[in-house]
Amino acid sequence: MKLLNTINCAILAAALLATSCNTPEAPVQEEPKADFTQVIPTLQAITADWNKGDLDEFITVYDSAATFMLPKGPIGVSEMKGYYQEAFTETGTPTSTLSFDSLEMRPLGNSHALVTGRYILTSQDSTEQSGRYTLVLEHSDRGWKILHDHSN
Repeated sequence: MKLLNTINCAILAAALLATSCNTPEAPVQEEPKADFTQVIPTLQAITADWNKGDLDEFITVYDSAATFMLPKGPIGVSEMKGYYQEAFTETGTPTSTLSFDSLEMRPLGNSHALVTGRYILTSQDSTEQSGRYTLVLEHSDRGWKILHDHSN
């Protein structure tokens, strides 16, 4: 019995020694925090692109894998561009000017943001069409990009 206790103590001592000699894991590097003060200006800047009829430049704020929610379900960026061309332009120029209001931004972690607001399309005869939207954006080395747009 004494031999068994000695063996158990030796095994326990070896286990404790082995675990105490392990080097600690490297600390997890926290993702750097993006500059959230640039989210709203990024969105406001694209109104100028829309208003001068540069739909190609307007679309650049969308990530290439972004989705845009329609009543039938989400579509990709190329389908979204076609939707905008058909619904809001005539011969390549916008039928209305675009503006945003009630913009609110909430960080989602260090590099994502949720933005809600209202868009306003003002036609040449001053009638307005407006709706609410929710955007999910991600910051990368290319700046802030929209990952998902749910507008109504």
